[in-house]
Amino acid sequence: MLQTIHGVALGPGDPELLTLKGLRLLKEADVIFYPGSLHQGKKKSFVYPLLAYHNLENKELVGFYLEMSDNRTSAKEVYSNTVKQIEKVYAQGKKVCVVCEGDISLYASFSYILNELQTLNLPVNLIPGINSFTLGAAKHQVPLSLLNDKIAIIPRVNTMEEINTYFKNFDTLVLMKIRSGWQHFEKALIQQNLTCYYCERLGTDQEFITTDLQEVSKREIPYFSLLIIKKNRKDD
Repeated sequence: MLQTIHGVALGPGDPELLTLKGLRLLKEADVIFYPGSLHQGKKKSFVYPLLAYHNLENKELVGFYLEMSDNRTSAKEVYSNTVKQIEKVYAQGKKVCVVCEGDISLYASFSYILNELQTLNLPVNLIPGINSFTLGAAKHQVPLSLLNDKIAIIPRVNTMEEINTYFKNFDTLVLMKIRSGWQHFEKALIQQNLTCYYCERLGTDQEFITTDLQEVSKREIPYFSLLIIKKNRKDD
């Protein structure tokens, strides 16, 4: 009997921030595909320790590793090869899960795999998860929105002008993937004296949060980092 393929979000880093449904499906799975990164020939997976925490190492675990590059040619090849592997074990009647960090639909590697699975008309079910900026707001104990507040989620901002442009239409900005542009707008952002909530490596033992951007400027910004900015200034 052929099974449904499940895409399961693991959350931002804390292994306990995984839905009961997601954990049940992972425990029932025969094969779990998980993402990782490939840098200078070294493989690393952010999500593998989350699987290990839940004692899923006895499953057949298959990693697919993506080069850290803006060139998508290699990534597309990895996704295509992974889908071929998924199709093969699916045809064998095995229960398959494909996992990702964060939420399954927000900047998730699974979305590229999903597109190919749908093209093959394979049955897929998605299990959402907690995203990083929701956890960030909880850690800072600040609401992302109230009443009619509007929120924008923006990746790779490079200038203060871009930030100010978004504030014409939104009350809260969630800046994702800030590492690449931080050096270009950090000084201007500090001078604006806006209310900011910085987060990095949320849910892990290396978690760091602060509202002091001067402190952020002293740090090496990791890939897993984000910034929540409120329109109101600190002194309002």
